[in-house]
Amino acid sequence: MNKKIISLGLLAASMSFASPLNECQAALDSAKASIPANALSAKLTLAQAQGVYNELFSVIADDEDSDRIPALADNCQKYAAIVKLQAETQTLRNKIAENWQKRAATNRSIEAIQEQINTARSGQVSDLEAEKKNMKDQEARLQAEMQKNQEKFQAEAAAQEAKLKAAGEREADLQKKLEAEQAALEAEKKALAEERAKAEARQAEAMNKLNELQSKMIQVSKDARGIILSMSDILFAVNKADLKQDLKTSLAKVAGILSVYQQFNVSIEGNTDNTGSEEHNMKLSQQRADNVMKFLVDQGIEESRLTAKGLGMTMPIADNATKEGRQKNRRVDLVIQDKALQAQKPAAEQPAPAAEPAAK
Repeated sequence: MNKKIISLGLLAASMSFASPLNECQAALDSAKASIPANALSAKLTLAQAQGVYNELFSVIADDEDSDRIPALADNCQKYAAIVKLQAETQTLRNKIAENWQKRAATNRSIEAIQEQINTARSGQVSDLEAEKKNMKDQEARLQAEMQKNQEKFQAEAAAQEAKLKAAGEREADLQKKLEAEQAALEAEKKALAEERAKAEARQAEAMNKLNELQSKMIQVSKDARGIILSMSDILFAVNKADLKQDLKTSLAKVAGILSVYQQFNVSIEGNTDNTGSEEHNMKLSQQRADNVMKFLVDQGIEESRLTAKGLGMTMPIADNATKEGRQKNRRVDLVIQDKALQAQKPAAEQPAPAAEPAAK
């Protein structure tokens, strides 16, 4: 387990999300350092805390901006606090046991002296009175010392018992809060899974309807971003951004489907081949994307659900060295995705921000 903690800590230190992991690791290392050798409960809790650290590491590795990170990081700190309380509790128990041993040693010393006193009493009569006085003085001192030690021991024991009780109450309170937060996290995970399942079902249903638009000029596919409608530049006039009637007819059907599935957002991406200047291609691709977006808005689709960006020649899907490849690269893609799936997607998978519209 220690090797695993070290390796995960070294890996976390080299990543941008090191802060929550390092804070968690530092808390666990500090708690571990305080554990006495015989504190079994603290060691078991430390193992549970390592499980929280591993889950935190996994969540951050999947999604650096996950809403679960603060709760998991807080759980790690609480587990570390519990470990320290358990370690402190065991340390107090060890101290009590040590005091009992000291008390037993003191009692044995008193018994030995008492035995010496008894032996002295049986000595010669001439020394009896002096020895008797000496023994009484010594016995009085021993009794006073024993009383002092007894009072000190009782005071220390009472203080340690109070600390044990307070530590137990704090541990129980932390454990209760931790369990409540863990239950809330599990409920959130379940709700997200159910929401994702519904979104995927909606997307599959819409995919079936969009497949009816499949033709030589419009290709329907699906990838990690969502449903992709790829429209050939044949649907546009050469070097123009105006929409041909065939494209308007198909886009009207797409608008009808989008009006039914209000949960869908659409990213409209204009693409070109590598012929001509980069500036011309970027401007043309942006104008085509803008015109497709305007048509969908005119069909009643809320503008807030749409984005349009011209990518020019930057995102080819085929080899520009061939005529067929260049024709495939000259296209406008509609990337359709459910809002719920977008919200749950890790930041690294989110689409790039839309480019600034070219001047018209």
